[in-house]
Amino acid sequence: MADLAEKLDGIRVRVRAPGTDIEAELRDRTGITLSFGESVYDFIDESALERVLASVARLLWAGWQRQYRAAIDETNLNIDLDDLRDSNFFADRAKVEAIGESNDTRIVITAIGMENFSVHIKPGTVREIPEDQFAADASEAATKLIRDFQIKVNELKKRYYE
Repeated sequence: MADLAEKLDGIRVRVRAPGTDIEAELRDRTGITLSFGESVYDFIDESALERVLASVARLLWAGWQRQYRAAIDETNLNIDLDDLRDSNFFADRAKVEAIGESNDTRIVITAIGMENFSVHIKPGTVREIPEDQFAADASEAATKLIRDFQIKVNELKKRYYE
């Protein structure tokens, strides 16, 4: 199991938002880094950035899931549905609502089942804070989202399997 944990900790996913020069990387299960190409941040507004970040979140999650599945496939673990209890667990997990918010509350990321992502950026944020601060705040909110999801799924696992 230690090897599997190390493999999962070692998963790195790097994505680029379609049609933009905005990239993000997920590493160590919860660490998110966001970066903008030259002058991108200077010319984007909050509503476009909300859509782009939601897209990036979907891409990161899909990439992580692919690598997670590949790591699991190398073991003898079965993570697929075996019975009604598993089916109910997966159905409830798909309904888990997670939220992550930057400390300054300017950026809020929500997800239902880590499938349906939504990003809200306080109006005026892009004009009021520099690119590096925005990237740090967005990363902070994303990390909190992942941790909130993990905590809620662990609670769900306890209800179903302990």
